[in-house]
Amino acid sequence: MRSSEETYSKVAERCSEYKPMGRESASNSTKCHCDRSCQTCTHFAADEHCRLDLYDKIVKNL
Repeated sequence: MRSSEETYSKVAERCSEYKPMGRESASNSTKCHCDRSCQTCTHFAADEHCRLDLYDKIVKNL
């Protein structure tokens, strides 16, 4: 694993491009942010990297 689950969650909370998998029609206002993580984002590839190349930019500012 590239990073800890806690770090993936912190990065996802700060990511302006976060898009949860399978929830395109769900309202963001009703979604619990407790499961927000890079691992649940549509931009997160199977080989554990951000397809938008935002992870490193965000994590360095944590």
